[in-house]
Amino acid sequence: MITKNIKHTIAVCWLCCGAAAAFTACSDFLDVKPLNDVVLENYWTKKSDVTSVLMGCYESLHSEDCITRMGLWGEARSDNMIIGVSTSQDLEQLVKEDMLPSNPFCNWEAFYKTINRCNIVIHYAPQVQELDPNYALSEMKANIAEATFIRSLCYFHLIRAFRDVPFTREPSIDDTQNYQIPADSFDVVLNNLIFDLEAVKDDAQLYFRKPDPDKQKEDAERDNTARVTRPAIYALLADLYLWQGDWQKCVECCDYIIDFKQKEYENLKRRLQNEVYLFNDIPLIMEKTENTSGNAYNEIFGEGNSFESLFELTFNETLNKDNKNGYVGSYYANNSGNTLSNGRLAPFDEFYGELPTKSTDLFNLNDCRAYESIYQAGTTQYYIAKYAATRVTIDNSKSNWVPDYRWRSDNYAHWIIYRLTDVMLMKAEALIQLGSDNYENAFNLINAVSKRAVNSFALGTGEVLKFNDYKESKEDMEDLVLEERHRELMFEGKRWYDLLRQARRTGNTKKLATTVTKKQITNISGIQIRLADPNALYLPYYRNELKVNPYLKQNPAYNTGDDADLEKN
Repeated sequence: MITKNIKHTIAVCWLCCGAAAAFTACSDFLDVKPLNDVVLENYWTKKSDVTSVLMGCYESLHSEDCITRMGLWGEARSDNMIIGVSTSQDLEQLVKEDMLPSNPFCNWEAFYKTINRCNIVIHYAPQVQELDPNYALSEMKANIAEATFIRSLCYFHLIRAFRDVPFTREPSIDDTQNYQIPADSFDVVLNNLIFDLEAVKDDAQLYFRKPDPDKQKEDAERDNTARVTRPAIYALLADLYLWQGDWQKCVECCDYIIDFKQKEYENLKRRLQNEVYLFNDIPLIMEKTENTSGNAYNEIFGEGNSFESLFELTFNETLNKDNKNGYVGSYYANNSGNTLSNGRLAPFDEFYGELPTKSTDLFNLNDCRAYESIYQAGTTQYYIAKYAATRVTIDNSKSNWVPDYRWRSDNYAHWIIYRLTDVMLMKAEALIQLGSDNYENAFNLINAVSKRAVNSFALGTGEVLKFNDYKESKEDMEDLVLEERHRELMFEGKRWYDLLRQARRTGNTKKLATTVTKKQITNISGIQIRLADPNALYLPYYRNELKVNPYLKQNPAYNTGDDADLEKN
């Protein structure tokens, strides 16, 4: 709850940082100062105080509550997912578009806890920089940039899930502050996020550790993708501009990232030459090496912290056995390290269809992403393979591909927030909106992503996508980029948001409703009627939030029964 638990967060921060030690050696309990006074006077004095709480921001973002909502809010309502085995009633309601305000998946507490930690860092860092001569101005600005990114990412998830949400940059420090605040509109919050990130985008570190062209993949890759760098901030800005409809700004942010990756490739070419290839002048990890495919998946999702990654939530068994990705366990249940069974969520099997003998409406039969995203066991069982597999090997010498999988024995899969192909497709989407003169450039970006995955370059099978098939129609180009994002980013927490963005841009929910109800078995027409209401595209406010914050007014699509009575009180 924003009005209660956000205050609890700060106490947790202090305890984690050792502030409780300030209570020792007190001769009389009457001399003990309030915790807030102790913190303000004795805690925020040196650089390590800032960095320790900043690490707490990352830790909060890694929490199971945060990452589960990043995934579910962006995927469960889309056409990608159906219910799996032992699915809870709460999760089933989300998948089947039958949400109630009492559903805990509407609880946004974890995001506001993270936001408050970021607000604390941003508030106190300048004070510490004045006190600690070892805390350089550039370091302070870089720390603030990291915290601003994390805060903005949290708010971005919130507005896409709920539309209008309470927005504040002020930290909750003591009980004298009133955090019962009304919700700001989607556009007001979005504009503020852009303003905040524009102010800090060039303060962030370009690298935390510059990669060495003479060394194989090392800790530098992890350091530069597990923490917020300048390219990561530009990626989030590109996404925000895409939702705002500022197409040119989106393109400029994407160009910054693409240019950065092109220069990085040139610097690392000696060690990347057998792994990375230029697809339409953009460096991407090759799927095919010798006679097998799956290499790009293995680098990006199996091992993680890849050349293409811009920012990902990193989980590492060797660092902390409790540091696991609690969300991806919803995708699969691993029984012995060799077998896979459905978790609480399963893929919509229509996308896999008759592969590998026949292409589907979504996937070409030579598209590696089909086999890397979905695993078929037997004739009727389909499981989510992405993130579940540490390695996928596809033997290209066979006419019908039979992938070989190595499954995770535990949930240490990283969760990718932004990667290079996502940015390429953002730029393509923005170029299409800028007009027909940009269609070919947009197509080349889409085709580069497709060629890497379908192996048309490596196998010499020619182009799968042909510009002449799309160039005459804006709608065809829009559908093309949306479908390519569907193929490339399946199960990465993007699909529902992509459909929602299109519906907001056109002002029409019909296409979204038709798309997401294909997976439904019952009440299809009822769900389509419900989704005709733009309010129903967003989640209801959690009932507990309505109880503690009188300024919140329930989404009209859910304002019935007890919640209507609650607002009258």
